[in-house]
Amino acid sequence: MALAFPYARYGCPCSDHAGAPTPSTALKRSSKHIAAEADSGVHDDGYGDDDSDDETFNPHEPRAAFSLFPLDQLLYCDECNATRCARCCSEEMMCWYCPNCMFEVPSSGVKSDGNRCARQCYDCPSCHANLAITVVDSARNRQAGVHLRPADSASHSESYFLLCQYCDWSSLDIGVRFSKPTKVTEQLSRLWKAKISSIADQEGKAAAPQPAAAQHDATFANLARFYKEQMNESSDQTNPFSNSPYSSPANLARIMSIYGGLSYNALKKSREKPQPMREARNQSEGISTFAPGEPSSDDQILEAMRTLGLQGTLTASQRFESPYNHDARLIEHSWPMATKLRVRRGKRCRACRQFLVRPETKPDRLRYKIRLIASQHIPRLLIRPLQMTGPAPNLSFQLRAERMDDVRLRAYQTQQYVLTVRNPIFETVKISLATPATTPGRVASKVTILCPSFSVGPSGDMWDEALSHSTTSDGSRQAAMASLTGSVDADRQPEAGKVWERTRNSTSIILEVVPGGIDRAPSIVSSRDNERMEELAEDDDVLEIPIYVRAEWEADPSGHEALHHGEKAKPSERVVKELAYWCVLGIGRIVGG
Repeated sequence: MALAFPYARYGCPCSDHAGAPTPSTALKRSSKHIAAEADSGVHDDGYGDDDSDDETFNPHEPRAAFSLFPLDQLLYCDECNATRCARCCSEEMMCWYCPNCMFEVPSSGVKSDGNRCARQCYDCPSCHANLAITVVDSARNRQAGVHLRPADSASHSESYFLLCQYCDWSSLDIGVRFSKPTKVTEQLSRLWKAKISSIADQEGKAAAPQPAAAQHDATFANLARFYKEQMNESSDQTNPFSNSPYSSPANLARIMSIYGGLSYNALKKSREKPQPMREARNQSEGISTFAPGEPSSDDQILEAMRTLGLQGTLTASQRFESPYNHDARLIEHSWPMATKLRVRRGKRCRACRQFLVRPETKPDRLRYKIRLIASQHIPRLLIRPLQMTGPAPNLSFQLRAERMDDVRLRAYQTQQYVLTVRNPIFETVKISLATPATTPGRVASKVTILCPSFSVGPSGDMWDEALSHSTTSDGSRQAAMASLTGSVDADRQPEAGKVWERTRNSTSIILEVVPGGIDRAPSIVSSRDNERMEELAEDDDVLEIPIYVRAEWEADPSGHEALHHGEKAKPSERVVKELAYWCVLGIGRIVGG
């Protein structure tokens, strides 16, 4: 798998594999759990089992790929104080609208119209472009170059048709014209029903060749009408004594047993059985026979496909776009399709049901009422080599897709990296980093964080950041050239417990990495068993460092925190917030050993 090094992936707490207990989630327990603890006498602190908490996140496990995401793909819930991925969010339909006329459709209209625009918005069945309503006579006169006189134009009735201005498809190819440019949906439905009924009215006569869909519908209508007549004829006649008090089955059975000597059940069995219904005999009754002299519709379709080629035939997706085109095979037989409606979705947190993303309900507005992106609420981690051998690639700006060169790491050679933590919020954040001394996986590497605890300043304006950012210099020409060429850091040496670089809202520290070896070590085990045990899977040679990030800051009480404090909280008091998550840093591929 092609990977662009270095990269950072963030774990979502919805997965048990990447979940990290935080005080905010630990305190959210139901009253049922608290009552169960009081009855049993066992107190649970909400952090779960200690063995699961102490377990290190392994990015090489197969299920770890489903819990790691780029920071731009995550959302943030300020009520739960945790990141949320696509599995943690539930989507909610906000509004339906037509992308062509930008008309908002209510939910009741969506159910009745079948998720299609009920106005006069139609798409081309060939290229799916929007169709325009054009006057037939004006188009012909424009092509011929003849202008009508006012008297002639007043007496002449205009007709309209749908025209695609991209592929020149028109409704004239299927013989569809409109009398007025409005209410196109009603006129189109009326024309389709008229085409079906015209075949049904021809009883016993040789009908003109019509589309297969119309023939099937007409035959089915005739057959259904014939069977209804047969059922009415074979049904029992209405009882002439329905108003008599002796018409009920109980009274009739009692009278027959007293005076007639016969039971009611025996009288029912002696009744004459109904005659069976006959079958259809001609075309008017719904029978469809095969005529050898007439050309087959399949042969006509095959001949048309040979003449027009694949460009003139409909694909399966084009046929199923509209119910009018289910039985059509050629583009010239396809009817226009109503434009599909679009929907705007909002996203809610599954835990607290708070809106994480809520767009505007008006179709012509592209703004969001609520949009909680994780990159604007949690610290971002960036890593780069301390000694750059070349310019860092800018993935956000590329003129064309280029193959990224793999970063090769020599085994057992100590390398130093600069780990930068950026703070997106307007409060000072205390950061604590933790990582295992040896990375999990088939290839074990040693990792050391020289400064695991530090603070990051608040975020601010771009101008404030540019003015506050400066390098240590004495104002000489040599110091200015050193700051431009980057040689100012060549004389500095990393020290344990000290920050490497600090700006307004970012802090950089040094990370020492010793890649492990991937070659097999000498062993007394047979070579066949050794190869089977030490066979590397895909991306096992990639050096990925799991880092547990814990952020702590003070903020004003808001939401459920303000309700929890109530009147005890003063305007000057601030609430301490905590956030913890796993982050995986991809360094490169290990070569040799």
